[in-house]
Amino acid sequence: MNAHVTLAVAALLWFGIHRGVAGSALRPWLVAKLGEKAYRGAFALLSIACLSFLIYAYRHAPCEPLWTTPRPLFWLPVVVVPIAFVFVVGAFTVPNPTAVGSEKALGGELPARGMLRVTRHPFLWGVMLWSGSHLIVNGNVPALFLFGSLLLTAAVGSADIDRRRAGAGGAEWQRFAAVTSNIPFAAIFSGRNHIVVRELLLPLVLGLIVAGVVLHFHTSLFGLSALRALR
Repeated sequence: MNAHVTLAVAALLWFGIHRGVAGSALRPWLVAKLGEKAYRGAFALLSIACLSFLIYAYRHAPCEPLWTTPRPLFWLPVVVVPIAFVFVVGAFTVPNPTAVGSEKALGGELPARGMLRVTRHPFLWGVMLWSGSHLIVNGNVPALFLFGSLLLTAAVGSADIDRRRAGAGGAEWQRFAAVTSNIPFAAIFSGRNHIVVRELLLPLVLGLIVAGVVLHFHTSLFGLSALRALR
């Protein structure tokens, strides 16, 4: 099979299991048949398998360029990826009602703390920022399938989670949604929430540390310097 076709199939499988299973009416049917824990375990294993296949196909696909990236844009991941890591870390430093199995967090005293004040989907927005910046800079066929599928899955997933939680969360979800937003900072700019600096210190520090470690080992891990913009 052509390497690009294999990669396209891998990307379609990755997006398909999230949109066609986790984000569709098939999910409650599977939960009813298997039970919540069994479904989550099976879906986690399936996700790992599909992601592994996607990465494998990406690494073995010929690098055919689609566009030439202007040199100044090589700064984009250097600036955006640390922010993405802050978002990702922020998703795990406070109880997050949008995370799998964390619906009980809706009953907390404060509907949203930390990075949830910025967006109710900090992990998915971290993925979008990371994958989007890499897609723009790489500009080739394998990058389009890998980073494009991750970006699309995260974007559609945030809307699917909101829709599913709104249907099942009742008044507690409405209380949470009223002071948060999917789009980062939209709730803050609209006056429905505000930044509390002390709540963001931990994700900020840890996220920048993780970004620094990845930056340092980027060449050995991925074969390409993340600091191309400096050369």
